[in-house]
Amino acid sequence: MVRPRIGDERREQILSAFERCVIRDGLSKATLQKVAAEADLPRSLVRYFVGNKEDMVGLLIDRMIERAEDSLSRLRPKDRKFSIQDMLDYLFGTVFADRTSNAIVDELWYLAAHDIAIKKRLAKMYARVRDLIAKQLHKDGVGGSSSERQATAYALVSLAYGDASFRSLGLKGRAQVPPREIANYLLNPLNNQAIVPKETTK
Repeated sequence: MVRPRIGDERREQILSAFERCVIRDGLSKATLQKVAAEADLPRSLVRYFVGNKEDMVGLLIDRMIERAEDSLSRLRPKDRKFSIQDMLDYLFGTVFADRTSNAIVDELWYLAAHDIAIKKRLAKMYARVRDLIAKQLHKDGVGGSSSERQATAYALVSLAYGDASFRSLGLKGRAQVPPREIANYLLNPLNNQAIVPKETTK
């Protein structure tokens, strides 16, 4: 077994502390000094291993991407081909179901309105998820063109993100049709059958 390098361990320790600070105090108040205290390390070591706060935010976004991609690799079934339905499970059940990640993203969205660098990194993160979905749509033969698949993937990411955001506010749809089912409906534009709430079906 390959042991992680000390630098990797320290970076992980610091980024975990940074996450806790962001969730507790907000990103704007998560200073290097607070992160150092949370990680139980000298401030100089925090700066040595992760740089300044801007560098730390970049590493945090990278960490979130790695975490999402790791969960995707663990989700892939070994006994059959990975499908768009698996991808939707990943999107609605993993990417936007993690409260820690959602809390951090909320903070990043707030800062993105004032910081162009964070805005670009955040856009890149979501573009990566969108592109993964578009790629899976292509593998499954869904959509007639690349632009159609990109548009569908964009709609699915928007639906999943919006659902997670509204649920965090305690807001739920009245029709009792889970957004995950509506996502299936979006994948079949030729289906003219109305969506019927589960509670009224027999």
